[in-house]
Amino acid sequence: MSQPCTSTTRRVAAIGAAVAIVAASSALGIGATTAVAAEEPTATSTVTPAAASAATPAATSAATPAAFASPETPVPTDAPDAPDEQPGGATPDPTPAPAAASETPLPAAPAADDGSDLAFTEPSTEDAPLALTATAGTPFSHTFETTGGNGTVGYAIQDAPSAAYSVDVETGVLSGTPTEAGTFDFEVVALSGSTQITEYVELTVSPGAPVGVTFGVATPDHDGLWQVDADGTIWEQAAGQGRVRIVPDVPVAEDTPLTLAGLAVDAYGNRTTPGGDDDYPRSTVTSTDDSDVATWNDGDSSTTVTFGGTGTRTVTVSEGGVSTAFDVVVGADGADEPAAPDTITFDEQSTPESPIRIETIAGEQIERTFTATGSSSELHYVLLTGATAFPVPGNEAPIAPLGLTVGDTSGVLSGAPTVAGEYDFQVMATNGSRAATQYVHLSIRPAATEELSLLVGTIGSPRGWLRDTEGLREVFAESGESIPFDAVPVTQGSTMAIRVTALDAFGNSTQESDGAQPVVTSTVSSDEVSLPYGPWEPRVAFPHASPHTITVALGDVSTSFDVDVQPTAATVGTTTPTAGTGTLAFTGAETSGPLAWALGLLAAGGGLLVHRLRRRRA
Repeated sequence: MSQPCTSTTRRVAAIGAAVAIVAASSALGIGATTAVAAEEPTATSTVTPAAASAATPAATSAATPAAFASPETPVPTDAPDAPDEQPGGATPDPTPAPAAASETPLPAAPAADDGSDLAFTEPSTEDAPLALTATAGTPFSHTFETTGGNGTVGYAIQDAPSAAYSVDVETGVLSGTPTEAGTFDFEVVALSGSTQITEYVELTVSPGAPVGVTFGVATPDHDGLWQVDADGTIWEQAAGQGRVRIVPDVPVAEDTPLTLAGLAVDAYGNRTTPGGDDDYPRSTVTSTDDSDVATWNDGDSSTTVTFGGTGTRTVTVSEGGVSTAFDVVVGADGADEPAAPDTITFDEQSTPESPIRIETIAGEQIERTFTATGSSSELHYVLLTGATAFPVPGNEAPIAPLGLTVGDTSGVLSGAPTVAGEYDFQVMATNGSRAATQYVHLSIRPAATEELSLLVGTIGSPRGWLRDTEGLREVFAESGESIPFDAVPVTQGSTMAIRVTALDAFGNSTQESDGAQPVVTSTVSSDEVSLPYGPWEPRVAFPHASPHTITVALGDVSTSFDVDVQPTAATVGTTTPTAGTGTLAFTGAETSGPLAWALGLLAAGGGLLVHRLRRRRA
């Protein structure tokens, strides 16, 4: 039973009722609940729901033609009188006479609109996906459109290439500003009623316009390593440790050459010159010192610069129509002054491809000590996450979970993160002039199941309910509001759809964690439980009208909610038709059910559908 509604709700319901009555009366014939029936001297009897269910099929069939005659079709008044009782108490033949030609047959009930004819206007398959194109750094959008469905269609994206892409749940517009070039496969799904369809998409993102050249610089013995970004920033590097610090120039000893290979890139570091990962185009190198000589090496597609004298010069690398310059200091003012005397290393070795791996469970305390040596001064440890972290294979934006810290001088990684997932981040040890980097991959599994959250709806209806730790509520996803309910109202003969989500104490889904499957039971043995979409989306059919309690259990965790199964029109208040006088007879048509359905459609606006999609996308 629903809770008392506000005056605003009542005003909305009144307006919705007027619209629903007009639409229902014209489209479905709702409202014609009476028929002309002839009077007989005999008394009439009212059949209660219990009596109606106990009536024989023959008796029910005999009463049907007059009871469901339309107002425009009068019931024949020349029907023969009921036969007298046969000798010996024999019962007359209950088989009804054939219906007269003037009688209107009972119209078939309209089929439930479950959205099964839903289809994308741009067909695709997994082997032949819809091909889309975009450019890095340029806003991109594409509208996915559908036909069919039950009038309410919601959209969501699955396996998105990155957080840069999103789909509007109501309009189906895919939008975003991509930054990574390449080809990406993902899906866009549409939901209507109980039907879900998938559009397979292949998005090719081209690099943006080139902005500069990026290249590595090395001495012959690799004692000196640097990386120059497209904007001219020079990073000093250490073998096996990656970037260490930003320096103003590249210092080399006299008579020591430098080798480099340049690639034109866009503002996001995407290569703009066609070619494979190991196929470097021919770049050109010039120097402000005319005595310097640049020599191209065909073997490894690099350029070696030999310096003709000491001092500072500017070296420019050009490729793909763009150039980047950096300063080189040759001689006593450069390499003769070491940048730092220390070589810092971690006790445990790691690389971006082979990180230190840690496994834990949500909510459990982590304590892992990272120790670095090789510094003549005190080391400080820093957690690199988000904007400060280095990209790693398969993760361009590494981030550590909330609740994780590193001791400044102890190097102890500690915390009790609660959000399950896979995380990449780094721990850096530095003394201010030198640094070493430890690459870490953290796997957080969900904790034990503590709660079952249930999304409940009736197939063909836009209304939906949520059963969680706050109780049973009808949800309106469009407005974000909900109304407490004592029981879910459904019609006898209808089928309820349930979506089960198992959660741990921190809200992580535990569905894939232990392999267990939910079990659905009912207090009414005639209820029919089926699993057409698997154990996490069960269906329950209600053949009989009565109060029901549905229980969903997963191991030792269970949750229940009440269902008020209301009788259908065919089982309520049928009056025995009589003949002769043309008075109105009650036909048993139940108007409150269709009217409530229409009001729910106006109020909910597909609320459950949108709510499901937003939860999925989140």
